[in-house]
Amino acid sequence: MKFFPLIYLIFTVKAGFCQVEISNSNAPSMPLVFEKKPSIVSIPLEISIEDLQNKINTGMPNLIFEDNSFDDNNQDELKAKVWRNGNLVFTSAINDIITYEVPLKVWAQKRISILGISQSPATVFEIKLKFSSKFGITPDYSIQTITNGLGFDWITKPVLKTGYVEIPLGPIIGKLITNNLASFASQIDQTIKDNYSLKPYVLDAWNTSQKPFLASEEYNTWVKLEPVDVYITPLKASGKSLKSTIGIKLFVETLVGTPLYSPKQIQNIPSLKSIPTISEVFEIQLFNQISYSEATRISKSMFLGEKFEFKNGKYKIEITDIEIKADGDYLSLITTTKGSFKGQIFLKGFPVYDPEKKMIVLTQTELDIKTKNILHKAGAWLLEGTLEKKIENEFGLPVSEIIEFGKQSVLSTINSEISKGIKMKGEIFSVVPDQVKVSENGIIATVIAKAKVELLVKGL
Repeated sequence: MKFFPLIYLIFTVKAGFCQVEISNSNAPSMPLVFEKKPSIVSIPLEISIEDLQNKINTGMPNLIFEDNSFDDNNQDELKAKVWRNGNLVFTSAINDIITYEVPLKVWAQKRISILGISQSPATVFEIKLKFSSKFGITPDYSIQTITNGLGFDWITKPVLKTGYVEIPLGPIIGKLITNNLASFASQIDQTIKDNYSLKPYVLDAWNTSQKPFLASEEYNTWVKLEPVDVYITPLKASGKSLKSTIGIKLFVETLVGTPLYSPKQIQNIPSLKSIPTISEVFEIQLFNQISYSEATRISKSMFLGEKFEFKNGKYKIEITDIEIKADGDYLSLITTTKGSFKGQIFLKGFPVYDPEKKMIVLTQTELDIKTKNILHKAGAWLLEGTLEKKIENEFGLPVSEIIEFGKQSVLSTINSEISKGIKMKGEIFSVVPDQVKVSENGIIATVIAKAKVELLVKGL
């Protein structure tokens, strides 16, 4: 048997058909049509919460609030400045919601009148703000947060000292902080949006994946991916990370012979679509050719010397030779016999895969019309159907080699590096033969491998 490791990774929502032309000296030159198998390739997305925390801290300004007038805010007689007094620190992560704290240092100056004398004492104190952010990813590949203030805790309470008098500012400062929690939360949301986007990673994977990569050096077989859509599942906290799965829907073209490649770096990719789950299992088609000489050899081992009786033993024939050829979508079996009928009998049958026998077998087996015309005159007793049924029941081309070869070829392909920084990693669940087609130079049998495959992108 001649094997051609032509791997088809078909990723599409609707099943369709693909046309394959195998340009090899030992392979068929006519295009064959095979049904495409819908599936998807997944990219595990893991965002380190620590990395996210560092990016927020790097992007947030130190001075986050400033009020330089005693007369604004309904003449509240208060000036204030608020700085970060350390880094934002995440405290918990549940599903897509993360809570965190931000330590702040506050300078406050209050204009007061004591005994008709106006004074403006100042104080410095510390507080800790509390927030929660719901994380998501927008259609433009940005990380989006919806942040809400959860209140604050005093670290040191604000007290103004003027002479021997202490004036507590807790209620006034507390109201100021509470009124500005939404503004602080908005600052955090903007910082995350400005500093975190998945688009550069997906765009790089999108452009890189379109460069053909070598699937089989022996047969100079190349695989070219054509991505068409991108999906993502909701972000969820897991340990010290936010995790999701990106799914890329794409078509794959298999080429024999070194392909021409003109790199086109696109800048616009389809909007990201959010879906609840992405299947981890997809299917790979592997094409295998059984030459007619090999099919003939196997058939001879089954049928040479076989004897058939007709009309309760009145007529007997013995098969002395057999040859397998193509006849459109059918296999033609040219049998040479001796005995009551000496000559050639032409039969044809439609090849299919029988999962119980694990063989390519014949269905719809019948005598060729030319043979029928001859037999009407020379041997009408051969028309009773015994010969066709006997050959149909016993004919079989074993495919165990196809299954094993398919498994090894698929494993090799789905555990390879497409390009620097982009690797495929996978495991196989099952490998079974699928469709059978008759071509010019052999019988093409497709093997379907069900596998789990991840596309690992360095740095994502």
